[in-house]
Amino acid sequence: MRKLFLPSLVAALLSISCSDDSSNPGVLDVPGEEGSSKPALLSNVVSGSVEAESFGNARVDLIELSESLSPTGNAATGFLDSTGGFSAIVESFTSPYVEVVVSGSAVLPCTGDTYESKMSVVVDLTKESFVSVNLFSFFASERAKALVKGEKMEFAKAWEQAEKDVAKWFAISNDSASLKSLRFDGEGSSPELHYFSLLFERFALEVLNGKYTEVRESMAKLFAKGGDLSKDSLFYALGAAALSYDMKFPKSSWCHTKEKLNVDNTEAMSYFHVLWTTLMGKKACSESLKGESFLVDNPVSGGGKIPLIYGTKTFYLCDGAAWQYDGLDVIKAKYDGAEGLIDGEVVEQKYVYDKESGWRYATPKEISWMQGCVSSNEGVVRYPDICRNGSWVELPSDSLDVMGVDCSEEGKTFEGEYTGREYVCVSGKPLRLSEMDKKVGDYCTEARRGDTAYVGVTPFICKDTWEYIMPDSLDEWLKDSRDDNRYLIVRMGAYRWMGANLRYADTVATPNLAGNIWSKSGNPCDGTFPPFYSWTAAMDLPDDVDPDTVKFTLPHRGVCPEGWHMPSKADWDSLFAFAEKFGPAGKMAHSLMGGYTWALYEQVLNTFGFNIPASGRREADGTFKNEERYAYYWFVTQEESKLQYYYLWNSKEEAFVGKSSTPDLGFPVRCVEDVK
Repeated sequence: MRKLFLPSLVAALLSISCSDDSSNPGVLDVPGEEGSSKPALLSNVVSGSVEAESFGNARVDLIELSESLSPTGNAATGFLDSTGGFSAIVESFTSPYVEVVVSGSAVLPCTGDTYESKMSVVVDLTKESFVSVNLFSFFASERAKALVKGEKMEFAKAWEQAEKDVAKWFAISNDSASLKSLRFDGEGSSPELHYFSLLFERFALEVLNGKYTEVRESMAKLFAKGGDLSKDSLFYALGAAALSYDMKFPKSSWCHTKEKLNVDNTEAMSYFHVLWTTLMGKKACSESLKGESFLVDNPVSGGGKIPLIYGTKTFYLCDGAAWQYDGLDVIKAKYDGAEGLIDGEVVEQKYVYDKESGWRYATPKEISWMQGCVSSNEGVVRYPDICRNGSWVELPSDSLDVMGVDCSEEGKTFEGEYTGREYVCVSGKPLRLSEMDKKVGDYCTEARRGDTAYVGVTPFICKDTWEYIMPDSLDEWLKDSRDDNRYLIVRMGAYRWMGANLRYADTVATPNLAGNIWSKSGNPCDGTFPPFYSWTAAMDLPDDVDPDTVKFTLPHRGVCPEGWHMPSKADWDSLFAFAEKFGPAGKMAHSLMGGYTWALYEQVLNTFGFNIPASGRREADGTFKNEERYAYYWFVTQEESKLQYYYLWNSKEEAFVGKSSTPDLGFPVRCVEDVK
């Protein structure tokens, strides 16, 4: 959340303000002794940052103010970046007093909630040109304006008094920098501003039903009036929120998604301790106050509540070192002997009475479950917790799911009592079926390490779970008797596929190939690049055949070796379904892509060793297109439109069907074995 203003923009604005000394836009005559004038430099540029809030859509307005801090009618618009840095030129202003107003859509640092925000700070341009817009400087500015307008103070004295008031009530150390220079985080950040901002966010959102802007504006107006803030219900309640953190009750985990913003540390506790004693009008607990107590009531109207304190009326007792809860003896006197969770009588606190161990404060889990973990509840489950030895203990889901299940029947399957997960009884013990167990249709246990299970013809080996056996481990090869080319066989579901593109190119033995196969090297027979086949070549049909008249009987061999055939759309769909089921989620296409021919090769997974290269295609005009990004394959169809193909794209995870208007496109061929 470190706020940085734009250095290049600021530099540009500064160069503008210093570019013409002759016009003296930066000099203001300020009256001094009678009959004389005292020149003072009026800054041309106002810059700064908005702390603890991020802006996505906002603006900064600079409003010129008179000596009485009333608007003169002059205004300027500045620049605000997404990190909260801003800068603006004000060379047309003649008064030194400017109100910097930042408004728009802001994001809170902890919850990330978006809301409409508006904050302002008054600046004296003869003394400063940088301002940090933050909660402290906003409160101080409202206070200073009230002193100038109500008590006719000069602004400099009013601001000095306002800073003192802020320091007093918000526990800011004497050695802190000016409020207009405080940072929320990063180098030189103010711990007070950091923790106060987070506390204020929590207070407004949780205690006052999310009315962040309204709460901030209301408290600023109250602060502007001065007086004893501890007598105001809003500030008193804010102090009570700080008290709850100082008591570490409960731990402050509300900002756990942003670890650096957590307030559960010694520095934060020290600050909150001073803050709540100030805002609630109490003194820090010491030996001289030992035995003194006070009641924290609920001072917030409108349905709000003091956060993190159990009950709306809570007593605290000084034990000589720190404030502690009080009131346990009150309910002991009225106790009727029932065991379990007990409500306090005077203090709306909750306690537990256990006949074996006696009295104690209720834990957060006991309050959450509305049930004390006492001896008579031993073994009771409130998912995911179980009562054991006086505490609700969270157990692994599997342990709770199978409690009390009879597993004497081998192979018995059942659903867990609490999660609905599937289990099977193996050797008298329940075993949770993994997702791979369900997909393979068999279960992998320690006793079955090394066993093989099949999905169709595809083998999986039991290790820690079922794992697909890669083709190179099976070492199965197809030898094409026509040219002696060999292809690694890849088992995918119910079929065995060639693990590389077909390289057959004998135009003598297969005349239909003549003039219908091509290679990027210019010679489809040299083996450097597998050839591209026209539709007629792939289907092993005469060149002059009319595709619309062809009636295929499946399987159709086409140009494939004996015992193998051109894939149908159903063959490809079966392969894609297998890859989607057993491959990485959402990575179907990339699980089939292989080699380094893809432009985005870091996404190529080749999960199954299918090794589809990005070979592109051969256009009807003889050019090659889409290398390193696409793979194309003809398939056989009995539909009216025969010229169809599948293609994969390196930036997509699906397979797409394409239709050609000509059989003269050139695509690679993969063959699939006939079912035996």
